[in-house]
Amino acid sequence: MDQRRRGVRGRGRTSGSAVAGGRGHTNQRSSRGGRGRSRGVGIGVQLPNYASTRASILSFGLSLVGFDLDRQDCREELSIRRFRSHYGIGPKAVQALVNDMLRYQKKSINMTALFIALYWLKLYPIEEVMAGTFNDSEEVCRKKSQEYAKRIQFLKKLKINFRDVDNSCEFLPVDVVHMKTQEFRCTPSTMWYSHKSNGPALAYEAVTDPVNGKIVWFNGPKPPTISDIEFLRGGKAGRKNEWDKSALYFHIPNNAKLVGDSAYGGQPDKVTTTNNQHNRKTKEMFARMKSFQETVFNRMKNFTVCSGTFRHGSGTDDKKKKHKMVAEAVAVLVEYDIENGHPLFEV
Repeated sequence: MDQRRRGVRGRGRTSGSAVAGGRGHTNQRSSRGGRGRSRGVGIGVQLPNYASTRASILSFGLSLVGFDLDRQDCREELSIRRFRSHYGIGPKAVQALVNDMLRYQKKSINMTALFIALYWLKLYPIEEVMAGTFNDSEEVCRKKSQEYAKRIQFLKKLKINFRDVDNSCEFLPVDVVHMKTQEFRCTPSTMWYSHKSNGPALAYEAVTDPVNGKIVWFNGPKPPTISDIEFLRGGKAGRKNEWDKSALYFHIPNNAKLVGDSAYGGQPDKVTTTNNQHNRKTKEMFARMKSFQETVFNRMKNFTVCSGTFRHGSGTDDKKKKHKMVAEAVAVLVEYDIENGHPLFEV
């Protein structure tokens, strides 16, 4: 069979890139490139735009990482597993993500660059590996992955907020997760040491709505040595006038109360902790709520950029800024996946 019809990712492949949201929102292929280099999807695969079907996004994403059209002739379940193993979320979630990026950012999308960013967040490979996978330079892979990670992070206010808390929700589980980093060499201190990861890390705070299964709060980073209750308050006990007004304490919906572990026992006006006075059903309900929160953290740590050791950043502030970018981007991606066929729990 002719190589062009099969869509093989070979050296003789015509250069191309997928652009969504351009004039008329039409599929485009550029003829740039030289020396046999290719920049984009294998020939024979339809380039998706903002109105693409889930199937076209699935096919496009698979083609970028070595699954040509012949290899895509398999069970859809297997194709989706392959897609998720490279990009972290499903094609339906990617479709919703693209639609919102176009709607709220008013900028076109290079679909290949978007998939490079998803691949980077999911697998967190070094640049040389990405250059080989996407047949482009290390510099392009670095710039595109961070550019589109920032664009995904931009959607946090849209996707993760208390506005979407279900009206019937009375309790919201809260917890803190630690994510590993390299040493903070510019500001070496024991404050970066995490007892959970047994090394340097950054801490993030999250809240989930147990009724609709949505992430409604994600905040950080903070040093992992800060206590969960201090994180919640935005300051130390007895100094309420100094507490950070952006802290969770000041944003909890009036109709709901947080549910947390014993670390939050010192703030009973905002957080309910399990105690011996609760009946069996209440204890089981609170335990299930806490498991929702752990599921969110596990979903996030399915992305290697959150579970592995974060290595980017030229100094303490830059490292924290870049880690915040990827952590919030991953939280946004997990939320899109929750809303598009991969809920936290079965209803």
